Amino acid sequence: MQFIEKNSFNVRSAVYQLNRDDTGLEFLIFPMIHVGSRKFYEEISERLSGCDLILAEGVTSKRANLLTLSYRVVKKIRRMDLVTQQDGMKVESFRHKILNTDMKGPLFDERWSSLPFMLRAQLIILIPVYVVYLFLFGTRETLAENIALEDLPSSEEILNDSFEGLDDLLVAERDQKLIEWLRKFDDEGSEKIKRIGILYGAFHMRGTMRFLMQELKYRVSKAEWVTVFDL
Repeated sequence: MQFIEKNSFNVRSAVYQLNRDDTGLEFLIFPMIHVGSRKFYEEISERLSGCDLILAEGVTSKRANLLTLSYRVVKKIRRMDLVTQQDGMKVESFRHKILNTDMKGPLFDERWSSLPFMLRAQLIILIPVYVVYLFLFGTRETLAENIALEDLPSSEEILNDSFEGLDDLLVAERDQKLIEWLRKFDDEGSEKIKRIGILYGAFHMRGTMRFLMQELKYRVSKAEWVTVFDL
């Protein structure tokens, strides 16, 4: 199952609709790339407007801001002509439907402080270097090089475990927070909430889809591609 595809012409994100026969609850899965074309975010926003509730990520933390520095720089690079998810999404009409189901900032900072010192030092050095490289030489092709993502880890991911502790914090632990909410809505149900959108980064969709399909027994009833940006 593909979440993000890179081909010769563009980068695309899959949108999945999941249903189960014995419930009226429906999930729409939006694997997000946090930098893309304005048209991409406008289309995602339009699709989200039809949801009764939107479960969204978002960690308010200085440490998290360091990790997302490259996104904020990319939008300043005119030759790329891209925007961040925060700037591109049009959520004014449905902001009241958005529920932040992510890890709280203080807990994220606490877990960050427990990471090995050398790992944190590497990130503090490497992220600014990468940002400078992007600013000077980056292109859309640069961003798209390793962007493809499927439900199973690639061989490169399996072999590269240098940031294993960070991956647990950024993905696995935050996935568990989302899964707790998914289980709650599936257990309790609601007459008012029939369609739930899940607006998270693409890496979170592996755990999310696995939980919905394997544990809660939902199935994919519809799948579509949305272009993130052209190459």
